[in-house]
Amino acid sequence: MKRRIKAWLGAAAYRTGLYRRFFRNRAIIVLFHRVDDRLAGDPLSCTTAEFDAYCRFFRRYFKVVTLEELLDRLERGEDISRHLVITFDDGYLDNHEVAAARLRVHGLPACFFIATNFIGSDHRPWWDAELPFAPQWMDWQEVRELHYEGFELGAHTMNHVDLGVVVGGDAVAEITGSRKRLEREIRSEVPFFSYPYGRANQITEENREAVRRAGFRCCLSAYGGTVTPGVDFFNLPRVPISPWFVSPYHLAFEALRDM
Repeated sequence: MKRRIKAWLGAAAYRTGLYRRFFRNRAIIVLFHRVDDRLAGDPLSCTTAEFDAYCRFFRRYFKVVTLEELLDRLERGEDISRHLVITFDDGYLDNHEVAAARLRVHGLPACFFIATNFIGSDHRPWWDAELPFAPQWMDWQEVRELHYEGFELGAHTMNHVDLGVVVGGDAVAEITGSRKRLEREIRSEVPFFSYPYGRANQITEENREAVRRAGFRCCLSAYGGTVTPGVDFFNLPRVPISPWFVSPYHLAFEALRDM
């Protein structure tokens, strides 16, 4: 009931235009993992209908831009009011088969972050252990097709390691190795990185510096918050999307409340 009340309050704020005050010179980066109708209610998934609802909401109330454009605007000191970036993590097959297709229908850009050793594998990560079927990952041709279609790509380590635990040479190998493999496969520069898991305690200063030294332009977290001028490019906040949000307006309410 409380979540539905929050969704109603969020709808009121957006439909009346009040949200514009809160998003004055603020942007938001949202994070998805899977779009799979078989996994309704799964913490990392949304259905096609739910994803379409988010896309319509984003188009109506925000200026959906590429991650590169948001960074450019921040560097130039330009206004970022109501700008929004869509991202996906890990490299699931449905990112290519479903999400990219729906994004094209809605005319929206997105950035896909790839755990490179998952691509073309039958790996079953611990968080998918209880699923009724094994996860499917993209192969490298499908990753390249996302790139050819104009979607941005980013690195996400090779093996989705916890960079709050993995440090030193092992962390550097995961960070640099993922970028090198991705760049070799798509034959293009990969300037973006996102932290696996991405909570505050999984982002150490040592590994942030390793990401900088690896030549990335930015790095994204995953524990909520909005983007404001002067933000640390190597700890860019993202809002994870999950079934806990009863509607896009519920997400909107929580984003406003966090300001």
